[in-house]
Amino acid sequence: MIRILSSKSVLYVILVLSSIFFITPFIYTVLNSFKTDKEIFQVPQSFIPNLFVLDNYRGIVEGHFVQYFLNSAVITVVGVVMIVFLSSLAGYAFAKLPFRGRDILMIALLLVITLPLAIFLIPIYLMEFKMGILNTKLGLILPNIAAGLPFAIFIMRASFISIPKEMEESAEMDGSGVFQTWWRIMLPMAKNGLIIVIIHGFYTIWGEYTFAKTLATDQDAMPLTVGLTLFKGEAWALGTLAAVIVLSMLPPILIFIFFQKHIVEGIAAGSVKG
Repeated sequence: MIRILSSKSVLYVILVLSSIFFITPFIYTVLNSFKTDKEIFQVPQSFIPNLFVLDNYRGIVEGHFVQYFLNSAVITVVGVVMIVFLSSLAGYAFAKLPFRGRDILMIALLLVITLPLAIFLIPIYLMEFKMGILNTKLGLILPNIAAGLPFAIFIMRASFISIPKEMEESAEMDGSGVFQTWWRIMLPMAKNGLIIVIIHGFYTIWGEYTFAKTLATDQDAMPLTVGLTLFKGEAWALGTLAAVIVLSMLPPILIFIFFQKHIVEGIAAGSVKG
């Protein structure tokens, strides 16, 4: 019993220290966003601001930050919705519907996951130039969907495979077609896979830089990841930069908090099943 308590105590200490290690930079950035640049550069630097100011936040709201933020929000939300919809359909087909060449196509999708995005930049740029969708939200949404689909299909396929075949057969006996079975029976049961796809898609698209830097050169079309690089100016305004970083981190943090319960349930279900 003593050994068990000792092991748990050591584990808790390690977890607490790890949490402090990872959360300290975030807290430091938040506190810096309420400091003046003079206070940030002073030596020795204080961890907690001597005087909390809101000038950094006022400055970014009055600038192009709102436009960058809205661009990222639209690109991310539309991209995630389309990835979830298309990957759930494709994953169901790969898992439950026999068709010729299914295994070869699945292998090809897995190979695409291993390829770096940089090799697609020139072809995508040329295609979007001919289509006239450079510097548009659509021009950033489509490549992000294409880049996120292979991994999402792989996850959804695994989720649908884990569902007992009897559920599908029962739906067929009730007269449900393929689409009805997918929508009413299979999709709700693949909730854990959907959550993984949503979180991965959101984090990937929200923080994507390679496509954004190449395909959005107009300031009005830039998402937040590219717009952040323009906040430097002639000299580093670290207070303003800290405020921008804090606001840009909020959506991913909120997404994680919202789905945290479902993530824990999914991990617990998987461990019990295993």
